[in-house]
Amino acid sequence: MERRIGLSPLGAVRFAVLFAVTLYLWNFFRSYLLFLALVLIAVCPAVSFLLLLAGRDALRVQAVLPDRRVGRNTEISLDIIVHNPRKFAAYTADIVYSFGNLFTGYSEQRRQHIWITPVTGRRIEQKLRSRYAGRVEVRIEAFEVFDLLHMFRLRGCERTDAHTIVWPSFEETEDVELYSRVEGFPQEEETKRRGTDYNPDYEVREYLPGDELKSIHWKLSAKQGRMMVRERLAAGREKINLLLPLGEDRQINDELVASLWALGRLLLHRGYPIELYWEAGAELRGYFAAEAGELEKGLAEILSGSGLHRAGQAEAQMALHHPQESYILIRTGAYQGAYIR
Repeated sequence: MERRIGLSPLGAVRFAVLFAVTLYLWNFFRSYLLFLALVLIAVCPAVSFLLLLAGRDALRVQAVLPDRRVGRNTEISLDIIVHNPRKFAAYTADIVYSFGNLFTGYSEQRRQHIWITPVTGRRIEQKLRSRYAGRVEVRIEAFEVFDLLHMFRLRGCERTDAHTIVWPSFEETEDVELYSRVEGFPQEEETKRRGTDYNPDYEVREYLPGDELKSIHWKLSAKQGRMMVRERLAAGREKINLLLPLGEDRQINDELVASLWALGRLLLHRGYPIELYWEAGAELRGYFAAEAGELEKGLAEILSGSGLHRAGQAEAQMALHHPQESYILIRTGAYQGAYIR
């Protein structure tokens, strides 16, 4: 955005009134002090303009949010920092910034009139707290800097927005069985009778230097007395589809996302690669994950979009675009999903 210095209408009116009154008084009294006041009033705008011009390329505003992982109902530190490296120039400014949660659709805007000191600039500190998971964004909507006399204003200064992801809370469920978390999910002996291929079907081998610790099969290693690891499932092997049915209730959506994260971690721990499906705009979007890091990236993508959708729309799109595929429909409560054939 181009930096522009323009005349402030209100400041110009104030200056004109002050100059006219002083001129009238000088013309009436013919005082030497009033003459000096007239000269000073005439010179000050030029000096003030030059100081504002000097800071045109140096002034900038930056929003700062923590880069660490933030949980629901956790206090988030928000800093709005105005940088002013000039040593002898101070300014006033109007700043308008908004913050909100993209996933829930919440947004709030605030305006502040601040004083910018030389060198140190100005820092606005406040605390945010999000009740729901989602991508929290802070946007600098407007930043106008004024000279000391408020006759001129500077627009188009550099502005830097910020964001962070508020993650859902979940309960570690790595030791539970899938059929106890997913209604209708076939038990291991049942899948063997049916001849289906929904078992993890690991490629197990001995540990080699360089293998990741998370791939170690601890139970099998304890039985055999040597370190055994599981190979990552190859592309094209059987995967489990997870469908996130977002609706219009923020609380329910938040609980569904928590179920998705917990169930996704459980499936990956059991060795299943997963395909996440959710409604994004007017389309059904998919994201493949075979590791915990990929699951986090997929969840971050979900939380970075709008979570408010018409109930039942995701299921309808899944039936339309993937009519022959089975999937787990994410739910809340004791069963975090339902296996849909």
